[in-house]
Amino acid sequence: MDSSPYFKLVGPNGVCHQVPSGSFCTINILFIPEGSKSLFLKDHVHELVCSCEGEKFTVPIRAIGARPVLDFPAQLDFSSCPVNHSTQKTLLVRNTGNLEACYSLSTESPFTVSPATGTLDIGETMQVTVEYHPRKSGHHSASLAVHFDIVDEDTHTRLLGKAKDFNVGMDPHSLELDKTYLSLSSHRTMLIHNRSNITARFQWKAFSTEEEEHHQRIRLV
Repeated sequence: MDSSPYFKLVGPNGVCHQVPSGSFCTINILFIPEGSKSLFLKDHVHELVCSCEGEKFTVPIRAIGARPVLDFPAQLDFSSCPVNHSTQKTLLVRNTGNLEACYSLSTESPFTVSPATGTLDIGETMQVTVEYHPRKSGHHSASLAVHFDIVDEDTHTRLLGKAKDFNVGMDPHSLELDKTYLSLSSHRTMLIHNRSNITARFQWKAFSTEEEEHHQRIRLV
């Protein structure tokens, strides 16, 4: 084995052995992660080369540094959710690694996550809330990134959601007001019906979507 400050070959009779047919010998490799804390967090790679008559093979040696591991699922699916309505899912996350997790969480609209930052000790659990608030119908996907400060590594959870319109309508769909004289008024009555299983909160606007309203604001500015 090549010289290394972290690995040492400690077998019987040094490094040369004679093994009778059908027998075996034990080779001990000592790992010495001495030095600063950064070396303790670093992965170390080495190799042991075994040579005999007419053959030579290599045994890889790997020492994985300490890591925080938060057991987020690989994917979180919100399925079908109403447009302009907040749907939340709460995850119970545990630090299954061998190092304290100083983490930060981030994602993209229409998803949000809370808490955004924190610290979780080895073996401890916490609740993480992911919110899906779509502004328009259709399929949405984003990545929930978990960043660990001390090891400068990221893991990702895929977020999926499908937004659909409320079963809410107006009757009639258009109104024609009766003629009236100046300074007098004319009025008609219409109905808003909610046939969904959630409360519909509404307001009257001049534009059908927030995007159209945003473009109009920019134009006026």
